[in-house]
Amino acid sequence: MDAYDVACAMTALAHAYMAPYCKVEESFALQATHDFMFLGLDVASYDHRAFPGVVPRTAIASLALAALARGPWAVWRAVRGTGETKAAARGAARGALGVALARSHAKFRGDVKYAFGDVVGALVAIVSLCEFHMWFYASRPLMNVFALAATLRGCGAWIRSTRSRERTDVREAVIYITVTTFLLRCDVVLLLAPMGLHMLASGLISAPRAVGLGSVVALLTIATSTLVDSWFWGRLVWPEGAVLYFNTALNKSSEWGTSPWHWYFSSALPKSLLCAYPLALMSVFIERRARPIMFAALFYVGMYSFLPHKELRFIFPTLPLFNVAAATTLSRVWNNRRKRPLVAVIAAGLLFTSLALVCVFTAASSVNYPGGVAFHRLHHDANVAPRPGSVHVDVPAAMTGVSRFGEAASASSGWSYSKTEGLSVSAFADHGFDYLLNAHEHVPGYEVAFVADGYAGLAVDVKSAPSVLRVKTKPEIYVHRRASLEH
Repeated sequence: MDAYDVACAMTALAHAYMAPYCKVEESFALQATHDFMFLGLDVASYDHRAFPGVVPRTAIASLALAALARGPWAVWRAVRGTGETKAAARGAARGALGVALARSHAKFRGDVKYAFGDVVGALVAIVSLCEFHMWFYASRPLMNVFALAATLRGCGAWIRSTRSRERTDVREAVIYITVTTFLLRCDVVLLLAPMGLHMLASGLISAPRAVGLGSVVALLTIATSTLVDSWFWGRLVWPEGAVLYFNTALNKSSEWGTSPWHWYFSSALPKSLLCAYPLALMSVFIERRARPIMFAALFYVGMYSFLPHKELRFIFPTLPLFNVAAATTLSRVWNNRRKRPLVAVIAAGLLFTSLALVCVFTAASSVNYPGGVAFHRLHHDANVAPRPGSVHVDVPAAMTGVSRFGEAASASSGWSYSKTEGLSVSAFADHGFDYLLNAHEHVPGYEVAFVADGYAGLAVDVKSAPSVLRVKTKPEIYVHRRASLEH
C-alpha cells in the first residue's frame, strides 16, 4: 500500500469514526459479527434466530470479519481495559473491514497501474477519494461491501490479464468473481458475464476451460456455503440460492419500493461518481483500452435497471470500473496539461467540487443515525437513565443505529431489551418497560429524557460563508423514562 492507499484507508476509518452506527440494511452482518465475537458457537442465542429477516444471508462473511476484528479488539482491551468493550469491538470490526477493502483497492490499483501506467493508477485513487459512497460504506458490514472487496480483486486480475495474458491472472479473476457470485451476492453474475465474454473474445481463456473452472469453483462455493450456513440457520439452506429465488421467481423485491428504469443512470451514478461519471463516459471516445471496462460496468448497470427495486449499493461493484475509465480521461488531460491548460484547470475544478460535495455528504450522514445516538446516551448518561432497567426499542430506532454492539456488555448489568413489534402507545406502561426508544413524542406514563435529532435536509445560508450549505436536523428518536422511576 502506497501513500494513496493509506489515504483511502484513513478516509474509511474517518467515516467509521464520524458515523459509528449502522442502519437496518447492515443489521444482519453486524449482529452476526457481534454474536460470533461475544457468544461463541451458541448459535441458538444469536440475533438472527429471533429476527431472521426476509431472506437468509451467508454467515461466512461475518465469521471472517469477527476473526479479523479480534486482533485490534484485543489490543484495545489491553491498552484501555474492559470499559466500552462492545463499542470498541464494533469499532474494531468496522475498522478491520474498512482496511480490508482499502487493501483490496490497493491490489486493484496495482493491477490497473500494470495495465495502464502509473499516472492512471494514481488517478484511480484520487478520483475515488473525491467520491463519497465507496469510502463511507467501506467499513459498513453489508453483503454489498463484502462483495466489493472480492470483486475489486477479481476485476483487478481481469484488467491485469489484458496486458499480461497470463493464465494465473485469468484464473484469479474467474475464481474471485465466481466465489462472490455464489457466496455473497448472486447479482455479481452480471459482472461475470461481460468479463467472461471479453476473456473469450480476446483469447484469454477457452470456452471449455472457462466452463470447467467456473463450474468447479461454483460447486465448491455452494457446498461450503450450504455446510456452514445450514449450521448457522438451523436448516438446510444455500443463502444466495434463496435470495435468487426470492428476487426472480417470486419477484418480491419490489415490495421494498420501485424506481424508474433510468434511476441508476440518472440519479445513482451521478450522485455516487460525481465528476467521474461524465469523465468515465468520455473515456469511450478517448481511450480504446477503457472500452471493455466500460462495457462491463454499463452491462451490469443496464441489466440491473430491469429490476423495479433499486438501491445504490446494488451497483457497488461497478464504481471502481467507472473510476478506472474516468482516470484514463484525466490521464489524457494530465499528459496534455501544457498544450491545453484551460482543460486541465477545468478538470481540477471538477475534482475540487466533488471533494467539497464529499464533505457535505459526510456532514449530512454523520447525523443520520439517531437510534444509535439515543441508545448510546441511554447507557452512558445518568441524567437520562439513573439506573439500569428494561428497554423497549421500536422499529424506527432499530432501523437507525440500535444494535447489540450498543447493549451492556455484561448479562448481569441489570439491562434487558425488547424489540417486540406492534405495541400501541398505551400498551408500553402495561408491559412494565423502564425505558423506551421510539419515534413517539408523547407516551402515557413516561417522560422524555432525551431527544436524538436526525437528518432533515440541507439549507443554503449565505451568511455563514464560506460554509454556505448547512445540515438541518429534526427530532427523530425519543428516549422515554418511566415517570415513576427514581431520578
